[in-house]
This record gives sequence, C-alpha cells and structure tokens, in this order.
Amino acid sequence: MLILSNSSQNIKRAALLLKQGKLVAFPTETVYGVGAIYNSNKAYKALNKLKRRTPNKPYTLMLGDINDIKKFAKLNKKITAFIKKILPGSVTLILPAKLGMPKYLSKDGYIGIRVPDHKIALSLLKLSGPLLVPSLNRSNEEPLSDIKLIKKEFEGELDAVINAKIKKDKPSTVILISDKIKVIREGKIPSKKLIEVYNKL
Repeated sequence: MLILSNSSQNIKRAALLLKQGKLVAFPTETVYGVGAIYNSNKAYKALNKLKRRTPNKPYTLMLGDINDIKKFAKLNKKITAFIKKILPGSVTLILPAKLGMPKYLSKDGYIGIRVPDHKIALSLLKLSGPLLVPSLNRSNEEPLSDIKLIKKEFEGELDAVINAKIKKDKPSTVILISDKIKVIREGKIPSKKLIEVYNKL
C-alpha cells in the first residue's frame, strides 16, 4: 500500500492508479472514502471484496463537478436549481437515474450522487473522473481515519491512501428527490434546512 502525501503530484499519481482500476483512499469533509473508477467491473469487484459487501447494494457515485450530474441522472429545472444551491457539500442525492446505468449504481430507477466540498477530494475527482466512493471501512464497522490503522486493516487490498488530517464528522445527509424530498439518513447538514431550500424554489 502506498502512503501518499497530499501534494498535487501525488494527487495526480493517485488519479492514475484509479484509472488503472486500483483502489485509493482519500479524505473528504466527513470521513475517509475509498474510491474505485465507476466503469470498471474489476475495480467494482475489488471494492466489494474490501468492503465485504453483497453485490446487490449500489454504491454512491462521487463527482468532481455538479455539471456532470446530468450525465447520470434525470434532472428538471427545480432539481437543477436545488443542486446549485446545496452542492458541493455533505449531501448525497438519490435522483432518478438515466437509462442504461449499471446495477451497482442504480436501484429501482434511482442513483446516489455526491459532490464533496473538500479540496483534495475535488482535485482528485477532476483528474480521475467519476468514482464509486463508500466510506473506508468494512460493512457495518466504523470508518477509519488513522493511517496506521488503515494500513493494518487494508494492507494487500488497498493500493494507496492519500494521507491528510481530516476533521472526523458526521457522514453526508442522504435525501431522495422525486416529487418531494424523502430523508434517507440524517447527517452533517440538517435535512430540515435542505427541505426548506427545496420548497422555496
């Protein structure tokens, strides 16, 4: 496992590894995430193995630019305006998926998308392209943020980790948007605040 500093050169190196189908952990504004390039079956299987996760549970798609959301989800004017108000940020949106999305991204016609508000994560995503990004932990265990613990737990499964201090925080708030907002998980940003923004549009 490579332990990389968060220099621009190492972020480029991490992005190249991701494009090659490798797994790379990196900081976000909430917890450490582990990224896999979204359109590689090999990377997807490696991610499932690392997470010890059943294949039928879809992953969140993490993007580096809110303008890329329309490539994966069906948007109307209100949802587009809402996205511009709240993202980038600690919110995962469950949106109507475009046709043809792989099963590990879309479930019941919906897709989970997040654009983080974190300099390192955004720099990496803009170089790597869209990533599958769950939190860095085994399923049903607490996310890890200590580099020594990460190395001990994931040596041989994780290819690299970008070493940076993170302010360990609540995970992203998860909301599903159809004709109205449905709260799936409370997180860093209060869902009440998000609903107020949406209803004012």
